[in-house]
Amino acid sequence: MSYLKGETWTLTPVSPYKIIRNCPKCGTRSLFQSTGNFRINANKKCVDIWLIYQCEKCRSTYNLTIFERVSPKKLPEGSYKKFQENNSALALEIGTSKEIFEKNRAVVKEGSISCIVTKENTEIPVSLQDSEGNCRIIRIQNPNGLKIRADKFLAEQLSISRSKVKHLIADGLLLGSKREDLEKIHLGSSLLILLKTTV
Repeated sequence: MSYLKGETWTLTPVSPYKIIRNCPKCGTRSLFQSTGNFRINANKKCVDIWLIYQCEKCRSTYNLTIFERVSPKKLPEGSYKKFQENNSALALEIGTSKEIFEKNRAVVKEGSISCIVTKENTEIPVSLQDSEGNCRIIRIQNPNGLKIRADKFLAEQLSISRSKVKHLIADGLLLGSKREDLEKIHLGSSLLILLKTTV
């Protein structure tokens, strides 16, 4: 294993997931969008906290459970005040948390989220075999586990067509370090890409 100069691309969400659920007013499955507002209900010394979602068609609401019957003192430091103030950064964090959606059994619309990609030059650990020859090394970090097709993402970020990406993969010039099939996989939490040509 050696450390070589490469690029790290980090995906950061800038909008929350939308939720697919039955809307009682519309009488059909609808998309619910986060309002960015929290609802807090006090019950003696404990509180319930929700993130409020709203039907895009009729504006009926759905409360996504964050905490139930919890003492404000047991919440992460400073978070209770942020809930009270409808802190936008906290609302985005909650609105992109797969764990909270799973806890609520809420179905998210995978393609509904927007993100930005930050690129920086870094040293990346790669095997000597993979580092042979003229090779551009790209590490893709996806800490929120956004479900994005690898080939689509690479085409957008490299400013080339999907067909060009397909040809590079077929020719062995664009590949995952673990020989992943880049035409079929999603990004996952981390993916190391080797590009053996200039595009």
